[in-house]
Amino acid sequence: MGKVLSVLQRKANRFNVENRAHKVISREKPTPAPLHPSSKRELDKIERDHPNYLQDLQTKDLKLDERLKDVYVKSQDPLIANPLQSSEDRPLPLNRQPFQEPEFGFIEPTTIPRGRFTLRQAMKFITDYQGDPKVWSAAAIAKDYHLDKDALGKILHYYKTFEVYIPELKDRKGQPLFAQPTEPREQLETKKSDSEKL
Repeated sequence: MGKVLSVLQRKANRFNVENRAHKVISREKPTPAPLHPSSKRELDKIERDHPNYLQDLQTKDLKLDERLKDVYVKSQDPLIANPLQSSEDRPLPLNRQPFQEPEFGFIEPTTIPRGRFTLRQAMKFITDYQGDPKVWSAAAIAKDYHLDKDALGKILHYYKTFEVYIPELKDRKGQPLFAQPTEPREQLETKKSDSEKL
């Protein structure tokens, strides 16, 4: 029912719209909005006190114009101590090289607490373990970096570094391969076949 009423109301509002619009446009001047009683009182008071105020606003006042010509403003900024200026107490820096972006996106700490490691150290011991797990066993790495063996075992189990495998193509004779896997191809295939048997 609500939709039917809204459709009827819309049609009623749009009835004879063009004629009504032409009537409004063809009027000489739009009628101004009525003044608030307080503003009407103010205007009446101004007209009583200064009957010629509109003429005074439109004419040029020569006295004010001469005074304006006599005015000369000379501004001086107060001396503000610049914090970037060097002083005898604080000399200029000796290293003037531009700031180098850190390798891993943040500045590495200089001191590392016992039982903690940096991202660079983590990358190093993960790649060492991937390269030769017999030499770099979890116990040896835990001893070097003063880490918990259980936590380090989980890290070495779940985190690996990326390896790029580029297969040799017969069309590219004489072109070198850009990246080699850390383990030879045959060993990877045998590991897969051993796991498939299980």
